[in-house]
Amino acid sequence: MKISVIIPAYNSEMFLAETLDCLENQTLDDIQIIIVNDGSTDKTADIIAEYAKKNSNILSVYQENSGVSAARNNGINHAEGKYTVFLDSDDIFSPESLENIYNALEKGNADMAVCRITSFGYGGTQINPVAEELAKEELIDCSDKRLLWNFLLGNKCCKTAMIKNSEILFPPLRYSEDGAFTMPLIYKENPKIIGVYGAMFKYRRHTPKESFSVSQSISTELVNHFLQSMQIVYDAAEKAGYAEDYLQEIICKTYSALINEFYRILWRAENETVRLIVQKCSELKSRMSAETRKKCETVQKDIGNEIYDKIEISRNPFISIIAKNCSAEFINSVYSQSMPVFELITAKNDKLPDAENIKQLSSEGFAASAKEAAKGKIVLHLDGKKPLDTRFFKVVTLLKKSPKFGLFPDFLIGFGAKLFLKLK
Repeated sequence: MKISVIIPAYNSEMFLAETLDCLENQTLDDIQIIIVNDGSTDKTADIIAEYAKKNSNILSVYQENSGVSAARNNGINHAEGKYTVFLDSDDIFSPESLENIYNALEKGNADMAVCRITSFGYGGTQINPVAEELAKEELIDCSDKRLLWNFLLGNKCCKTAMIKNSEILFPPLRYSEDGAFTMPLIYKENPKIIGVYGAMFKYRRHTPKESFSVSQSISTELVNHFLQSMQIVYDAAEKAGYAEDYLQEIICKTYSALINEFYRILWRAENETVRLIVQKCSELKSRMSAETRKKCETVQKDIGNEIYDKIEISRNPFISIIAKNCSAEFINSVYSQSMPVFELITAKNDKLPDAENIKQLSSEGFAASAKEAAKGKIVLHLDGKKPLDTRFFKVVTLLKKSPKFGLFPDFLIGFGAKLFLKLK
C-alpha cells in the first residue's frame, strides 16, 4: 500500500459519503482506507458497510465510543501503507492530492509532507495563509514556527513506520489533540519535512447552529483539554532543547487561541468557564517577554488588551445593538459573534436567552428608552430579522477605533462593515 487514510467516524451520516467519494476519485491507486466507527448511533455503520462492499481497499473497524483520539490510535494499528494521512469524516481532498503527496515524498526521500488548506461550507471558500506558505517550501525546518500555527491534521502526511516507531499517540483530549500529536512527533523524530503545493486538503466549516452540536458548548473541560494539549507541546519542545524564543511562540499560540477560539465566543460558556479563560490568559501574559506581549496584542485590537468576565462586559459594552423585535436566527448570529463586548437592547420576549448583556424594555416608548439605556461607544439600530455575519461586530469595532473612520456616524460605520464583509 502507498498511503493509508485513517478516518474516525462518529454519527457522520451527513457527510461521510462525500468524504469517501473524494477518496474513490483520487488519481493515486493502491491506497488503504481505514474507517474507525467510534460507536455511532446513526446510519454511519450502514454507509461504511455500503462502501466497504463495493471497495476492497476499505477496512471497517468498530470500537465502542471512545473519542476521536482513540479512533485515530486504533486506525494507526491497522495502517499498512508506506505513508499515513488522517482525514476527518466531513473533510475532503482534491482528486490529485494523494498522488502529488506520495510522489513528492518519494522524490524527496522525506518523512512528512505539508499541503495547502482550503476551508469551505459556512462563510464561503477561504485559503489558509500559513498552510499556503508552508506548502510552497521545498524543505521545512522542524523548528519553523509556522508549524505551530497550523495544527490541522489533514494537510499532513507522515511515514507510517515513523509514527509507529515513535510510540507517540493522540492524547485522550477533545481539543487541539492534533497539535499534541504532530508537534511532539516532529520534536522527537526530527523528520525531513517538505511542502506540496499541488495538494489541497479541504476543511469543512459548519454553520453556527451546526457548530454548537459538533463542538458542543464551551465548557471548563474543553478549555482544560486545550490547555493540556498546549502543555504537551510546550513540554515536548522544552525536552527536545528548543530555545526560549521558540517556547515563547508556544505561549503566544496558547494565548492567541484562548482569545480567538474561546474568549471571543464567551456567551456560549458558563461563568465559571469564562473566569478560567480570564485567569489563564493573565497567567500566560505573566510568562511573556515584552516582544511576545506586543505580538499577542495584535490579535485583540478590537476587544482591547484587557479581558473581562460577562458581568464586567455587560457593564461596559463597546457596541450597543438596538433591535426591537428579534428573530431566532438573528439572536443566534448575535451570540455567535467573534467580538463579545456588546449588549443587546430589545423588547421583552419570553424566547430570549438568559444573558447578562440583554436589556429587555417595554414595547411602549421603546425607541426613546433604548436610546437612553445604551451604554456602548457605538450604537447600531438593526431590524433584528436577518442573521448577521459572525465577523460583523469585529469589523464594526475596528472601524470605530480607526482614526480614519472612527468619527463617521454610527449608522455609516455599520453600513460600511456590512459592505466590507459582502465584498470580501
